[in-house]
Formats: sequence, C-alpha cells, structure tokens
Amino acid sequence: MQAEIREAVTSDVESIYRLLAPYSLENIILERSRKDISNSIDKFLVAVHNSAIIGVVSYYDYGPMLKEVRSLAVKKGLGGRGAGSELVRELLSTLHGKFPGAKVFVLTYSPAFFIRLGFVEVARETLPEKIWKDCDHCKNRDNCGETALVFDRGTGK
Repeated sequence: MQAEIREAVTSDVESIYRLLAPYSLENIILERSRKDISNSIDKFLVAVHNSAIIGVVSYYDYGPMLKEVRSLAVKKGLGGRGAGSELVRELLSTLHGKFPGAKVFVLTYSPAFFIRLGFVEVARETLPEKIWKDCDHCKNRDNCGETALVFDRGTGK
C-alpha cells in the first residue's frame, strides 16, 4: 500500500488519538492523551491513504544525542502492507537530518520488525534515560516483555 508520509498538524490530533487508543488499551504502546499528542504534534509523522490517516509514529527527544521512536501504529486491519516501515524510515531520515550522530532507540514487543529496518538489540540498562522517564513508573516494570533496540547506521536500510 502506498501512503503519503507527512508531518502531523494540529487538526490530526483526534485521528492520531483514535488510531493509538486500541493499542494502548491492549498495553502494546503507552497511552497518549489528546493533550499530550497536541503538545508534541511537531514530533509526529502520519501515513495518509485515500485522505485518511492510517498510520502514525512519533519520537521523544532526550536531547541532541538521544531520540526514542514511540507511538508507532497502523490502523487495525492494515498492518503488514508497508505503512509502518515507511513511517519508521521517514522518521529515521528526519532525525538523522536534524540531529546528526544521535542514537535512536525503541522499546518494543515487535523486535523482528525493527531488526528488519536496521535496529540491533541492546540491554535496556544501556538506556537509563528511558528507564528514569517511563519504565520506573510503568505497571509492567517488573515483568516487561519489551525488547530494547538501537538503530545501527551501518546496517540500516
């Protein structure tokens, strides 16, 4: 499926919220409120197909040298058609253009997806900023099934 990838705008907040909500209810991604989405809209990309938002990705900015891929979701029933990969590739391109040399990481329940895009597994302890920000407060902190991965520019696709 060919989707247009573009920067999100304020009028996308409700569509982004509705796309993310089912995944947060399933504890696949962290919950994002409409206010949080609105306040960080400049960090979101959306995939648009037939004038509808079918996918989304964002990043968290830990400073000039560390960025986290987060809130990656594709509309239920449309997964596996390339929109998620397109979103991540465009986000990586954007981040590396704006922040050369920055480490880009993700915590995910779908490591194989990110490995195909050039990420490599790392110990979660190598990302203390993430642990301080989210993991220490997460209800699953003692039984987390997420895998930590870092983008490897040498193998990135």
